Amino acid sequence: MKEVRGRVLYIDPFSGIAGDMFLGLLLDLGIDQDALVEELERLGLRFDLSVSQVNKNGIAAISTKVTLPSGPDADEEEHVHCDSCGCGEEHGHGHMEHHDRPHPHKHHHEHPASEETDEEALPHGDRMKVDEILDILDRATEPTRSKARDMFLALVEAEAQVHGTTIDSVHLHETGAIDAIVEIVSAVKGLELLGVDRVVCGLVNTGTGFAKMAHGTYPVPAPATAELLKGIPIHMNSFAETRKELVTPTGALILSHLVDEFAPISMNVEQVGYGAGKRDTAVPNVLRGFLGYSGSAGGPRQLVLLESNIDDMIPELYGNLLDVLYQNGALDVFLTAVQMKKNRPGTRISVLGEAHSKELLVQTLMRESTTLGVRITYPERYEAERRLVEVDSEIGPAQVKLGSYRGETVNISPEYESCRRLSEQTGMPLKQVYAIVLEAAHMQHATSEENE
Repeated sequence: MKEVRGRVLYIDPFSGIAGDMFLGLLLDLGIDQDALVEELERLGLRFDLSVSQVNKNGIAAISTKVTLPSGPDADEEEHVHCDSCGCGEEHGHGHMEHHDRPHPHKHHHEHPASEETDEEALPHGDRMKVDEILDILDRATEPTRSKARDMFLALVEAEAQVHGTTIDSVHLHETGAIDAIVEIVSAVKGLELLGVDRVVCGLVNTGTGFAKMAHGTYPVPAPATAELLKGIPIHMNSFAETRKELVTPTGALILSHLVDEFAPISMNVEQVGYGAGKRDTAVPNVLRGFLGYSGSAGGPRQLVLLESNIDDMIPELYGNLLDVLYQNGALDVFLTAVQMKKNRPGTRISVLGEAHSKELLVQTLMRESTTLGVRITYPERYEAERRLVEVDSEIGPAQVKLGSYRGETVNISPEYESCRRLSEQTGMPLKQVYAIVLEAAHMQHATSEENE
């Protein structure tokens, strides 16, 4: 029985998160660098990506930095600087090289938008329009393309909202824009190359204090970063020894778009990696990650359950309400017919979510439904460990989901989309395909257990 996915990456942002830190973490965890270079080269950009090992307060970590090539050799066709290496040596395209020594560079805010970036920290160069950047991202392969576009649009929308302007009015420094493009695409593609099925994250340390930017001195987290951190559990300590910006907008994008859950975790760790930040702080400025498989579901998981009884809402609004609840972090939403006062038939809407999503889900219920109140309880949920595997049936390969609890396989379920494709290809009724795939899964699972 061939396993398709099932790996989990747990991110520990005790010293913040930035795009370069996340890329360094992925490299330290051993992603296929040739495959990453191939994806980046599809973008058709000219840039250098330096990769080096540095020491942060006694912790060895991978540092990365994106720069634009310069000098007389930058435009030569016969000998070009490697698009993914900042070493200055001449390589062919598609090569990524690690360096034993740190590359000296001037720190700059990762923020790609010039309106909020420290002008002294970024070189004054050409600016890029949003449409230009989206055209570049369209060259990536799926699903990297779609996810990267969504992330960049979220970044631009946050910028526009903070500055009270429109998306079309946002222009980005070429250096900052390419920096963000490379880090966003690398983050999405890197998780795919690691075979990560689920990303879980702990409490996020945003840093505190103030940062100098183009329009003046702003509080940390910066305004655009704060917008992107909505719904994410964060830690801010104004009395901390380190009063610096620790979460950048690109880091916030990774949290908001690529993390599946913010919660404690039980897992079997295979690897530990570290991505270096550019700060020198009392606490090592590194992003730590644990790669492995989720542990057996032996203990309960604390959730929040929101409920409202409604008897005056038109049916057309329920579909939209469910969609918006899921978009805002609901894990499950279900409707139940109830009998209300004055003998009115009504509907109870129940919303299950993470504790940190409570306020956003309450706000969604208040805004999108006709309810005047929300009841909240905190149930515990015991969960089976789930993993997706591929089986070979007599009508072709298909995916099934295995559920195990405390080391015992308790459920085998064919995946709908996989079976639907087989039904279309063979002309068989879907229920017959389900039966064939389920039988093959049971047989192969039994054989797999005998061989272990």
